[in-house]
Amino acid sequence: MFKLFIFGLVLTLLSSCATFREPEFIGTEGIQLNKIDGKNISFTVAVKIVNPNWFGIKIKPSIVDVYMEDQFMGTVLLDEKLKLKAKKENDLSVPLLAVLEDGAMLTVLRYAKAEKVTVRITGKVKGGIWIFSKKIPMDEKRTISGKDLRIGLPK
Repeated sequence: MFKLFIFGLVLTLLSSCATFREPEFIGTEGIQLNKIDGKNISFTVAVKIVNPNWFGIKIKPSIVDVYMEDQFMGTVLLDEKLKLKAKKENDLSVPLLAVLEDGAMLTVLRYAKAEKVTVRITGKVKGGIWIFSKKIPMDEKRTISGKDLRIGLPK
């Protein structure tokens, strides 16, 4: 009987995931540079994300690749869990670690002078609901102002 209950619970949870709506990224509130150590840059980004689902979502530690104007810049690691509350606009402070490729800092400085820069983020982000998790493919492309790359420099 207990096995039947667990099986029914799992089916119910999985069927409710069929109505999953992707959280919407609203924007960033700012970037704080924490530490630069060789090719590693530790920084914190304040973001706003809306979770339209009736359930909370946990974003688990993940790694994504970053490209600027189709040039590979390095990887960005999220090494903490983030929690998105249900049916709310979430203000999150996201600690990240960027591991840059050779010459990436010079490339960033070059693009900081440009008016517009295309940034592409690809990889798999781990997300979960309760005990169930899934790797969700991510391929986001955004155009940003070059001024946004001038962290710690006069704008």
